[in-house]
Amino acid sequence: MDIKSKKEQVMVFKDYTNKYIDDSKNEKGYILKQKHSLAVLDEALRIDNEFTKYGASFKRLLELESLFHDIGRFEQLRVTGTLEDEKIGQYFNGMSDHGDLGAFVMRDLLGELIPDTRRYDYDILETIRNHSKINKDLVSQIDEGYLSAFKCYDLKDLFQSYRTSKERNILKVTNLAIVQDADRLDILRRLANGSIKTMTTLDPIDLELVELFKQGALPSIREIVHQGKWTANVGHLVRMDFINQTNLLSVLKKIRDEHLIEKLYEKTGNAVLEPIYQIALEKLDDNIAMNEGSALIKTRAI
Repeated sequence: MDIKSKKEQVMVFKDYTNKYIDDSKNEKGYILKQKHSLAVLDEALRIDNEFTKYGASFKRLLELESLFHDIGRFEQLRVTGTLEDEKIGQYFNGMSDHGDLGAFVMRDLLGELIPDTRRYDYDILETIRNHSKINKDLVSQIDEGYLSAFKCYDLKDLFQSYRTSKERNILKVTNLAIVQDADRLDILRRLANGSIKTMTTLDPIDLELVELFKQGALPSIREIVHQGKWTANVGHLVRMDFINQTNLLSVLKKIRDEHLIEKLYEKTGNAVLEPIYQIALEKLDDNIAMNEGSALIKTRAI
């Protein structure tokens, strides 16, 4: 197969990221991101087992995209000293977030991961670039009928002809949806178990932002900061907005069944935040009920 095995991919990933860990004042941040990336790989494969059920060559592509989705975070932390995406443009021209930086970094690693062909590069870089960006039309681009048809192909067959451009795009957006959901789920788990720390204050959250959250129309962090409405408590609202962004029903059910929202609220110990966590729980239950019987979240509660 063109793409190296999961074991070989992990070796390349650790060789690259260990260089940051071995020589760094931000060692804890690098270790956290390394563990996160490995966890996203594992979760993406669990989602594949539940949803896409890819053959071996397709699975290798998903392994690569999920493992390396946050590869830009290491250089981001080294150069900027922070994981705040809204500051990336100050250090890296033309880049808006760690996905953009990750696509740039990944170009130098692809030759080692896929030695003999460059046919997959564009799609891989696009998935890494876009995993950090909200795309409300993503689910509508996934045609589940094609997923079973992929079992009749080897991955390279799909990439050898311009006539399969539609199939390639469906594969790309499907993998992007999986990577995004695996990423968000692991972040919520780490927040719930305390390995990622959060701050709270007694400041009330802007009511307009709460209303936009209810509508599934919360602005980006950059926009909220620009509006002068950012507080530590708004960070909790942004994370609860994962409920509005999740693509797959199975992932929403894991959030519910693992009681991640409740655990997150308990970690805060802040009654000011109770209303937004309650809204998130209601939206979680509603989104699950509205999409029961479908693998994808096609309808969202408002």
